[in-house]
Amino acid sequence: MITDTQRELAKKFMDMHHAQKMFILANAWDAGSAYIFQKEGFAALGTTSQGTALSYGYADGQNMPFDDLVYCVESMTKRVAVPVSADIERGFADDAEKVKENALRLLEVGAVGFNIEDGRQDKTLDELPFFLEKIKALASLKKECNLDFVINARTCTYWHNIGDEEYKLKIALERGKAFKEAGADCIFYPGAVPLESVKTLVKETEAPVNILLTPATCDLKALADAGVRRLSIGSGPARSTYNHVIAMAQELKKGETERILKHSFVYAEANTYFNN
Repeated sequence: MITDTQRELAKKFMDMHHAQKMFILANAWDAGSAYIFQKEGFAALGTTSQGTALSYGYADGQNMPFDDLVYCVESMTKRVAVPVSADIERGFADDAEKVKENALRLLEVGAVGFNIEDGRQDKTLDELPFFLEKIKALASLKKECNLDFVINARTCTYWHNIGDEEYKLKIALERGKAFKEAGADCIFYPGAVPLESVKTLVKETEAPVNILLTPATCDLKALADAGVRRLSIGSGPARSTYNHVIAMAQELKKGETERILKHSFVYAEANTYFNN
């Protein structure tokens, strides 16, 4: 059931994309990480497909059961009071109507946005007409639910490093413009995008542009000055966290306990931090 509170959150999230400044979308992977990002002042959250998959013991790439994603999003929306956008990868379906059904399930547990991508696991891109049908299906769901959620359509042109820079920019722009025409509200260009190309994408896409934080796109002021509206942090925080846990497990196996015991986040402090 779509609530009035959810409609207010959807409006807030949509408005953030049209404000004349860049905002950082903190990508969480469970209710705890979502709570942390909200507590530290982030105004909106997105799931991270890899981070969420790792939290359920799977590799990225639609390997986790969709029911688990629904539960994950629901656990976040129950714990935080800011907009939550769900990364549905390729929609967990190849049929546009099934993508629409999946999206509806996530709306019913509180999501107010979706990230949907055209990249395949074999490092190729979906045929454009096929992918546009998915966007159109999501756009039609807005009217049916009377909920103006944000459709963030992602092209993996740069992510999959398809061709040289001139070719990548050409294809990314073609797709971004087509995504907007089909009903997308924001266009996501993840990957190592040169700053000059970012500027071109912002100027010519004629829609809010989302960039992913990477070593090549980490100058936040330059990205903001270029007109980027949304900066996603992706799976970086989740991978950093799991890297720490893996190291801790490996050390414990050898009888080393320092990493577990010697830190400042003691029992009482942890309870205090998460208690509100």
